[in-house]
Amino acid sequence: MKRNLLTNPLKNLNPGKKIVFLFALSFIFLASCNDSSSGFGYGKAKEESLVSASMDMSEPPPPPMTEKVAFTPAGSGETEDSKEAGNASVPPADAPAVKIAEKIKKTADVDISVEDYKIAREAIGKIVKAGNAYIGGENEQNSTYSITNSMVIRVANKDFDGMVTNLAAVASNVNSKNVYMEDVTAEFVDITARLKTKKEVEKRYIELLNKATKVTDILEVEQQLRVIREEIEAKEGQLKYLNDQVNYSTINLTLHQNFEYTPQNEPGFFGRMGHAFGNGWKGFLSFLVGIVYAWPLWIILGMIAYFSVKFIKKRLKK
Repeated sequence: MKRNLLTNPLKNLNPGKKIVFLFALSFIFLASCNDSSSGFGYGKAKEESLVSASMDMSEPPPPPMTEKVAFTPAGSGETEDSKEAGNASVPPADAPAVKIAEKIKKTADVDISVEDYKIAREAIGKIVKAGNAYIGGENEQNSTYSITNSMVIRVANKDFDGMVTNLAAVASNVNSKNVYMEDVTAEFVDITARLKTKKEVEKRYIELLNKATKVTDILEVEQQLRVIREEIEAKEGQLKYLNDQVNYSTINLTLHQNFEYTPQNEPGFFGRMGHAFGNGWKGFLSFLVGIVYAWPLWIILGMIAYFSVKFIKKRLKK
């Protein structure tokens, strides 16, 4: 009987339970079919992914992208504008070094003596005109014993040595000659670099001013722009003055003409006595003239004396 239950379990069930049991088996069968179909689809997708992966492995991978970044160590004390300007102007390591022309400022102090001042002055004027130079200042002084002229001559740097030599040739005697040379190349390069950086900062501020929309932002940017423009003008002035000092050298020329002093012969005893009598007579005449000059005083004193005497006589009669 146990064997019959195992071989045909539906015989012992009533019809209602049989129907429920059949529905349950149908549901389980359909569910197992769906799982097998989904597993088949997953396997097919996995297979396609493996095939595409194998095809991709057959092609060489693209080269990696690289980006060069300029790095400046922290704490170098440079602004962003100076960093960008420096990075933009730094040449490659194998590039030849750029040679900057030397900036030499020349100055000479020349003191000379001449025999004839007028002739020497005319000769100096011709030398200055022929050398394409000009006289920046002149101070002439005359005295009993000498005449002196201090001149400031500006001449092109390339004609400096020749001008000093020609001016010294006018003298009858060169009292002193000192020539000074100062290398201002480093100062020139420094001012030029600072000026370039400040102009880059000015451009940044102008861009910010064009983009600003708020009134407070516009006023703040204009204030900063005014300050940076004042600094640019100051640097341009320094650069202009330095260029002028380099392009035109300065010669401080002083020329003298000394006159001979001839002492006068002093008179003897009788001559001095004659001078004394003459000076005494002149003094007496001057005294008389002084008395005449004081005539209002004498009139006032006479009137006071007259009324005083008259008053005293009246008192005595009483």
